[in-house]
Amino acid sequence: MNNKTLNNRILKNIIIDKAKECNLNCNDKGYLNCNTDNLMFDKGLWGKFQHEFVNGQGSELKSKFNAVHSSAALCVNNFALFKEKFKEVSFCEYSDFTEAVFEKKLPTGISTPNLDFYLENKDFIIGIESKFTETLSKKLPNQNQNLEKYLNRSQLNYLDTSFNRLINYYIKCTEKKHLDCAQLIKHAIGLIKAGKEKKKPVLVYLYWLPKNYNEFEVFKKHSEEVVEFTCKIKELIDFVPMSYLDFWNTYQKQEIMRKAVENLRKRYEFDI
Repeated sequence: MNNKTLNNRILKNIIIDKAKECNLNCNDKGYLNCNTDNLMFDKGLWGKFQHEFVNGQGSELKSKFNAVHSSAALCVNNFALFKEKFKEVSFCEYSDFTEAVFEKKLPTGISTPNLDFYLENKDFIIGIESKFTETLSKKLPNQNQNLEKYLNRSQLNYLDTSFNRLINYYIKCTEKKHLDCAQLIKHAIGLIKAGKEKKKPVLVYLYWLPKNYNEFEVFKKHSEEVVEFTCKIKELIDFVPMSYLDFWNTYQKQEIMRKAVENLRKRYEFDI
């Protein structure tokens, strides 16, 4: 396969084939019969935090979560055991967590975006935004003027004034991007507000890549956009971009997570 033929639909078909190899009984569109069919951990854990998705804004459980290419299911499968053992594990060199939540709502004063996963300890709050196949689709950062409502607003007077320059840059951007810059900006704002004067905010962008990502221009372009965004936001908030490939390499070093990572790799780590 070459980068001219790689798109979201083709990638989803590959993920469906991989899921079937892992004995997941999905239909030809990649959907399973129920939420729990998509889980890779003790189903007893699901009952402990399923309500966090019911309370979220994404309506993930109605249908999207049942897809083998669901980014929500990818996130849950990677962090379910982590959530259960959050007092015993570390993430990005942070540890001693006091809270671990899926679909965490952090109001900005303008809106209330949901973080895919959220961690907190006595010094830091960490928001994690997870992506699967979404990075293959491109859109304008200010699509439907979704960034303009954050520009020069009195409700956001807790932000550094230089934040307006970041927002303005992506408002004026006329190039469609694989990186959802607007969403990351909103999450950054929510984290800054939540942590103001008490705890340091950290925004983690966690994204899926195939093992042979270097062969595809689309993943190279996404990487370039991540680098650009990192340079522009690094003075405003600690921003940590990380692929799931790198995440698994780090995750598996923790004995308590080793078996889980082995299983995750069997399903989610492959060439295309």
